[in-house]
Amino acid sequence: MDSPRGVLGWPWYLHVSIMAEGSGDLEKRILTTPLGVMVAGARGIYALLKLLPVQRKVVLITREPKQITVDFTLLKQAIRRSYPEHEIVVIKHKKLSATYIPRAFREMYHLATCAGCLVDGYIIPVSILNHRKNLKIGQIWHALGAIKKFGHLASGTREGPNPRVAATMRMHQNYSFVCASGEVPASIYTAAFGIPAEKIQPLGMPRIDYLLDEQTMAERREQIMDHYPRLRRAAEQGGHSVLYIPTFRRGKHIPYTQVAAAFQDHAEAANTLVLLPHPMDKSPVPESGSTIIGTDFGVLDWLAVADAVITDYSAVTYEAALRDIPLVFWPYDLADYTEARGLAVDYHAEVPGPIVTTATEAVKAALSIGTPDYRKFRAKHLSYVTEQDGSLPRQPPACADRIVDALDLGS
Repeated sequence: MDSPRGVLGWPWYLHVSIMAEGSGDLEKRILTTPLGVMVAGARGIYALLKLLPVQRKVVLITREPKQITVDFTLLKQAIRRSYPEHEIVVIKHKKLSATYIPRAFREMYHLATCAGCLVDGYIIPVSILNHRKNLKIGQIWHALGAIKKFGHLASGTREGPNPRVAATMRMHQNYSFVCASGEVPASIYTAAFGIPAEKIQPLGMPRIDYLLDEQTMAERREQIMDHYPRLRRAAEQGGHSVLYIPTFRRGKHIPYTQVAAAFQDHAEAANTLVLLPHPMDKSPVPESGSTIIGTDFGVLDWLAVADAVITDYSAVTYEAALRDIPLVFWPYDLADYTEARGLAVDYHAEVPGPIVTTATEAVKAALSIGTPDYRKFRAKHLSYVTEQDGSLPRQPPACADRIVDALDLGS
């Protein structure tokens, strides 16, 4: 059953949250704010653009600022295989600002005239506009699952979106389907995106095929080894490569220096620490003989090299579990982070690896941890793309092709 909605198409829980002050008065105030006026104006322009003929065109809109993601690269290949006559338009979406306005017209034009659309995050015109009834819009998201809260689950928290702004901008509305890789992420997505459960589809993500393709991963490993010759020398000497991939904290520094210092003190010379900071992270990042700042390659590519991963609340947990890479969890600010944003799972019950309390413990555990058995974790969190018992799939799930099929471009 669809969630009951109000004038603006809000999810039911946003209505509950504003009942005390009167939803009708709040809706009127939102519509007359500068943001509300902007939204109304955009809808008016879009109504005219929808009069243009629909083209054989698929629009891919990403929040990735620097390069096209692995997911979109694989989706482009899948579209060309099945629908070679369709044009593919890739748009890098920018945050709401004065410089965004000219870009918004381009986004609206392509949305008004495309046969299908896929996005990997919250895209303003996708959510605020009123689209053609037969336009299918798929949300692939940019992670295989979620440990921390996001979207409507984090609404009203210190790091989450403002509930009123989220309501005005109809955050995460208008999706025809949302891709999920397992039962646990599917249940989280229902609440985080504020959509009915039937819109969650067991399609996985294109990156799953990428991670499970041993030939591709071997090629990426060679590329990284060629780029960092010391990694090859270290591997030949029996050394281990440990990745530190923490979650981005808004306005707070991440203790890369602590991890690097612990690694320097406790790791043998042949071992290497690779730090992978978030693109928006401004924390001091040390680089020394045994430490590499790995931003020349993407996280998925580094998983072709990793012998262990240290993380906290990052969804890299899911990717590492597909590669059977040992995981160590160092949630050094668990209480504060839980209060600031919140967690989407029972952390101590769900994370598939040892939980430590210091950088030294994290490094020691990463260097000594044995081969993990992730079947139990995958059977819950990656159940749509693995075998029933959580074993890795016997055949590639072909997620990109399944997602493109869901757009129903041939109708």
